[in-house]
Amino acid sequence: MQLIKNITRALLIVTLFCGISSFTSLTIDPEIGDVSTSDFQLTQGDNYKRESIKYTKEGKTDLAVESIRNYILATGDFSILEGSAYESINNSKGFEELKDKYIVDFSIISFLYLYVGLIGIFIALVLNLRKRTDRVANALIGFFVLMHSFFLIHTTLYTSHYTLYHPHTQNMSTMLSFLYGPILYFYFKRITENYSFKKSDLLHLLPTLGFIIVFIPIYSLSAEEKLKVMLGVGQYDEHPYLNQVAIIKLTSLMVYGYYTLRLYLKNVKKSAKVTPKKIKLQKMIMIIHGVYAISYTLYAINIMTIGFEGVIFDIQFFAMATLVLYVGYIAYANPQVLVGTVQALKKEVVKYKNSGLTTSFSTELKEELVRLLEVEKVYRQNSIKLETIAERLGTTRHNASQVINEHFDLNFFELINKYRVEEAMELLKSNKDNLNIIDIAYEVGYNNKVTFNKSFKRFSNLTPSQFMKLERGAA
Repeated sequence: MQLIKNITRALLIVTLFCGISSFTSLTIDPEIGDVSTSDFQLTQGDNYKRESIKYTKEGKTDLAVESIRNYILATGDFSILEGSAYESINNSKGFEELKDKYIVDFSIISFLYLYVGLIGIFIALVLNLRKRTDRVANALIGFFVLMHSFFLIHTTLYTSHYTLYHPHTQNMSTMLSFLYGPILYFYFKRITENYSFKKSDLLHLLPTLGFIIVFIPIYSLSAEEKLKVMLGVGQYDEHPYLNQVAIIKLTSLMVYGYYTLRLYLKNVKKSAKVTPKKIKLQKMIMIIHGVYAISYTLYAINIMTIGFEGVIFDIQFFAMATLVLYVGYIAYANPQVLVGTVQALKKEVVKYKNSGLTTSFSTELKEELVRLLEVEKVYRQNSIKLETIAERLGTTRHNASQVINEHFDLNFFELINKYRVEEAMELLKSNKDNLNIIDIAYEVGYNNKVTFNKSFKRFSNLTPSQFMKLERGAA
């Protein structure tokens, strides 16, 4: 944790340093002059417009296109590209390039990203309205999805040139750049360790705070001034602090990705306490986030060298869209796997608060319980009850229940079914005796096939038949 704090402070220092150093490099087009002088711009604009019409009539296409470009930079008026005076050069390469750069172009890909972004906002709202689940985990994963959705929407507006017509949307998602890593890290920490936040955790927000401080002058610009910036004739570069933000965000993703991966691997080792579905979900999120981190590395290199275009540019947004849709599917199909039931566990903690069961005795009971399950395989008894387990442990029913809840994060029946299903999987994999599914169900302790199928699908996300087909296909 101390290492993370030190790295976070370093990120903040780099952010502030990069921002301050960039403040000194203001860009003003020498041809335009003082961009805040509106009268001068209008005069220049009228001159450029007259020149463009004159050159168009004379058939001087290149000069006409150049005058149109200068008019746009001086006035921010894109309607000139739709004027009837330029019909004779409308299909020229230069004029087409201007239209591609400044006229709204909403493609199918743009629509899909916008659609996924809007779905993501809805998913974030649904996650935070869920009851009987951990509100903190809900909020974290909801905000994680919301950030990706917001970025997808913002990028759609930018690539479609809508930001030119609504300048205040420029850089609207950039302030979230340094939150992706911390949010995912703390979400994993919450669902794997039931982590409670401390005041010191606010240190992770320092890079974002530093970013906001640096960007306040940019966000506070008028719409007219922001448009000038986007056109490359304003007080700042067209993409202010682009390289600095990309480098710091990439560093943040790598640092927090490393610690998130450590949490995931640590959780996998505690497989006796975690359901297969949760492990699968966490694995999928880690994979998608890994793809996103790698694609962002390529994306950062791309935008710092080529610009906001190319196949690499799209890979990152595909990874983002996939993550949003995947989390949305899980949130709908199996929300308990996504955010857990920490509230219920808290009730159990309150319930056992005055039980008098010491930590050492609880550990001893847990070890004996593991022996009963893994060596004696008591779960094979189809009539097994909590009272039976308590007798074998030489303790009360209350203490036995507490041990199961505290050490396995499961209730008694979930624990028994988990061990039954795990053995059933092993039997289905080998099946040396050519047993039928119902025979295997009886072997591991079930009374009927329906209950077996239901439990098997809950822990493996497959029916026994599907599992067998999958194993045979792999073989």
